[in-house]
Amino acid sequence: MQRSLKRGKKVSKILAFVILLLVSVIFLLPLLWGLFGSFRSHDDFYLHPESFFPSKISAFTFDGYAELFSKTEYVSSEANEYYPIWNWLFNSVIVAFGGTVIYLIIASLAAYAFVFLDFKYANKIFYFLICTMTIPGIISTTPQLINMNLLGVYKTLLGLIIPSFGGVYGVFLIKQFFTGIPKDLIENARIDGASNLKIFLKVVLPLGKSAIFVEGLFGFMGAWNDVQWAQLIIGNAPRTTWTLAYGLKVISDQCESYEAITLSLASAIIAMIPIFIVYLVAQSKIIEGVANTGIKR
Repeated sequence: MQRSLKRGKKVSKILAFVILLLVSVIFLLPLLWGLFGSFRSHDDFYLHPESFFPSKISAFTFDGYAELFSKTEYVSSEANEYYPIWNWLFNSVIVAFGGTVIYLIIASLAAYAFVFLDFKYANKIFYFLICTMTIPGIISTTPQLINMNLLGVYKTLLGLIIPSFGGVYGVFLIKQFFTGIPKDLIENARIDGASNLKIFLKVVLPLGKSAIFVEGLFGFMGAWNDVQWAQLIIGNAPRTTWTLAYGLKVISDQCESYEAITLSLASAIIAMIPIFIVYLVAQSKIIEGVANTGIKR
């Protein structure tokens, strides 16, 4: 009996490993195809479109990356195909990092208020906010555009950052974690004469850093990869105002021939590198934060 149970557990583990391995391969294949494809020549794509790797050594080239970084300067009004990628990278960092930091401040303060401050209709207000998560974001697109125009931030990076301040999911995620903090700690701090701001900074924030870090990473990735809102806000702005994600979208739209595929793949790999590095550095924190909050995204 025990042998059969052990054998069954071993078989289930092997089966689970095989299934996870197959799923991982399925998800990795497009990424690897894009990575190797960014080093293929135009002619190699044309002659061997089905090939995964460069068909020969001479087909291995850095032309896509060279073209991407060689057209960073505006030459004349006739040369519309230029890619100020360093501006795009800088703009993406400003939008993703700046918007995420400000949003985390707002979301964590709101979560603190809902958990540790006793005010009238707190639960009803929170439930109302949760209900707004069911509303598709596309519905608020036109009102948001009107607001950005009235605020005078249309065609600017601020127009990309401001709408991110009102996200509800971050408040929900951080609140779920703050709920697990013993309220005795808060009461003791209040007895010692600590203000709410001091309690938030000295007690709650250090204990809730895992959840805040996870939500910050999600927010950063969302802002870094956002294309739709960037197209609406800065699509008609000068190219130096674009973000990397929108610039990549424009380059991809130009892929009407094999000559443009290598350029598009190279730009996609460049856009992926910062997120990949952040994930590698923060992998343990992500697992810790998701496990502690009990929330899966």
